[in-house]
Amino acid sequence: MKISIVYVSESGNTEKVAGFIRTGAEQVPETDVRLFNLEKPESVDEAFINDSAAVIFGTPTYVANMCWQMKKWFDTNWTVRLGGKLGGVFATENSPNGGGAELAMTAMISHMLVKGMLVYSSGSEFNRPFIHIGPAVVRDQMELREEHCRVFGKRMAIKAHTLFDR
Repeated sequence: MKISIVYVSESGNTEKVAGFIRTGAEQVPETDVRLFNLEKPESVDEAFINDSAAVIFGTPTYVANMCWQMKKWFDTNWTVRLGGKLGGVFATENSPNGGGAELAMTAMISHMLVKGMLVYSSGSEFNRPFIHIGPAVVRDQMELREEHCRVFGKRMAIKAHTLFDR
């Protein structure tokens, strides 16, 4: 089972969270997870993403929205086929006081729905911790949210296996 984590990270914060999520997903046997930073387009393996059963998107939050690079990728990339894949989201932000991570995540979810993805967060399916939309991680509290992100990754992998293993 392949899972791609596609994100934008300029400072390294969003990449660090992507790594936490990967660690959680890799706890599920027979799961191959790769990270793709859109800031390094030469490293993005579109064939791997196309072969993935699940794709998780991550963005830093700017002005209560996803970053422009992620928006551009959603708007202009038509070679990656997302339809029918399981999708999840996460965001980083500088402040928990109106940073807007939840708005950034719902903006990405809107694009995922347009692309035909099956959106999943685990919600309350596995009980606590509830993950309502996706992990929102404040820059100065990354280590406090590491386990939460790992749980999210593991749940995404479990759900992908449940839906797509035959």
